Amino acid sequence: MRLPHSARRLGPFLPLVAALALPPLAQAQVKRPEQAVASSPVQAASAANDESVQAINDDYDRKLLRLDRDRLERLARLAARQKPADAAATYEQLFRLGIAANLFRDVEAAADAVVKDGSPSTTTLTLAHLTRVIARADRGAYEESLDCLRQILAQRETDRQAGGPKVTLAADELVGICDAYYQRLVHDGQYEIARKAFRLAVEQTPQPPVRDYLRGRLARLEQVGKPAPATRGTDIDGKPFDLSAAKGKVVLVVFWASWCLPNAAQVTWLEQVYDAYRGRGFEVVGINLDAADGSQKIETIMPSVRRFLIDHNVRWPILVSGSGGQDYAKAYGITDIPANVLIDREGNVVQLDLVRKNVEPVLSRIVGP
Repeated sequence: MRLPHSARRLGPFLPLVAALALPPLAQAQVKRPEQAVASSPVQAASAANDESVQAINDDYDRKLLRLDRDRLERLARLAARQKPADAAATYEQLFRLGIAANLFRDVEAAADAVVKDGSPSTTTLTLAHLTRVIARADRGAYEESLDCLRQILAQRETDRQAGGPKVTLAADELVGICDAYYQRLVHDGQYEIARKAFRLAVEQTPQPPVRDYLRGRLARLEQVGKPAPATRGTDIDGKPFDLSAAKGKVVLVVFWASWCLPNAAQVTWLEQVYDAYRGRGFEVVGINLDAADGSQKIETIMPSVRRFLIDHNVRWPILVSGSGGQDYAKAYGITDIPANVLIDREGNVVQLDLVRKNVEPVLSRIVGP
């Protein structure tokens, strides 16, 4: 989730817009009392899954995933037997839907076919190339994904020199796809691949918003392996805080805002790892960004900050990002949230943007027994 649009020094608001058309709900049928007595095996199974809100939501997500995959398979089969012009339009829809649903591997074979055979649509061909980059990363073929990126950039340069048609993807689309690639590489600890990829891309990206995004991400990637930025100040309880005093411990610096729903959702698993690893020299410090855009004074946002902390029973120290030496967001290169930075016992940045799926293995390795 991007920081507010008014925070221009922290970067523009550039979401990836993806509209999925969902089928309408069927009209409910009214049953007579005698019809409602008996239930089918399907109804019985459904009732068994209605034990909690989470169970209902999980069941819905599984069904929606099946629908998404079925649609992608049918579109791929249709495109494969169409004439080139019609196939280009179908493939474009296929790739956009695969990107929107985060199902890159499901459309990888179609993307390979388009790249191999070509397409009369520059947009379709570009989407195919980008899909291949992320699909390769999804299956752990990181060097191959980097080669696919090099292929895209080389082809674009060739087209530019030949005066060919320009790529028509919007900046927000490109940013969204780049971010999907960034998240995969970072979550899997592939920082060297990520640095190489973003250095290549930033050199050959003409669109200013995309270039700004790439530079921002590259700046964060360059921090990995280096000493963490100086982080000192006074927490919201009036106690002095200095990150350097925590040397010898592993520290997770978490950036958050009271208005950010994903931050609220991550508190649960943060508390779990905090309790599990605290006794082994692990600490968490939160940095609040409610006043990061400079539009409000810190004293104005404090009631919302404190209410969040009380509601979620947050127990670690909290600093508020401000200006000057207290502009922690700028020091760490944070432009959107949720975001976090893991610092090892030597005070060096070792991991970016931990999530639920990788926090346990990473902490187990960094914190140690």
